[in-house]
Amino acid sequence: MVRLLESPTCGFLRLFTTPLLLTTLLLSATPLGAQEALYSPPKDYLEDAAKLLTLATALLAILLTGWVLLARRRKLEAFQTRLVLFLGVCVLPFPVMLMSTAVGLEQAKAVDFCSSCHVMATFVDDMEDPSSTGLAALHYQNRYIQEDHCYVCHTNYGLFGTVEAKMGGLTHIWEETTGTYQLPIQAKGGYQFTICLNCHGLSAKFSKNDLHQTVIGEVLANEAACTDCHVRSHPDPAGRSQP
Repeated sequence: MVRLLESPTCGFLRLFTTPLLLTTLLLSATPLGAQEALYSPPKDYLEDAAKLLTLATALLAILLTGWVLLARRRKLEAFQTRLVLFLGVCVLPFPVMLMSTAVGLEQAKAVDFCSSCHVMATFVDDMEDPSSTGLAALHYQNRYIQEDHCYVCHTNYGLFGTVEAKMGGLTHIWEETTGTYQLPIQAKGGYQFTICLNCHGLSAKFSKNDLHQTVIGEVLANEAACTDCHVRSHPDPAGRSQP
């Protein structure tokens, strides 16, 4: 029995199960938190599961590699050692990279992520202000957009629109990190109001307005803006993004 517990196979099993046990403890120790509203949207458990699976896989890769370097360094030519090292260095890092990238891209769409840059605080504060009459605030207060409000309104339609938004986000992170942004914050190249039509263009309320029918062509041609008639989306440039 003692030999069985001290065998390499048993040690390998312990290394495999340890990340799973740690993940279970982290999950069970996470507080549920108090309910702040009468209704809360359904929780995305798949994203949480992806985070935990990524953590467990990364820990497993580290443990396997560490086990080889510490316990099997004199038996590197053995097949079992090479197999474990191959799993820890070549196989497991791939799903970790894939899942962590997917989770990171998903989290980058959240309003909290946008507000993490201090120059964006003015925009987010105005959007979440119940007394604000700006277009962004009106959309947020009435939940015309269910979630990821900044991302939805600043991302064009289709795959290339998503790629363009992600590339622009990387540029914003670089400028925030290096302090190379310029105040007041302005949308690069101007805002594309055709994005508004992705939601409003086919709605019955929008279509019943005769004025909309006369200007929609101009909006599509970037010759007119929604804010020519409606209020400004965000605070005036004079009040934007004070450092």
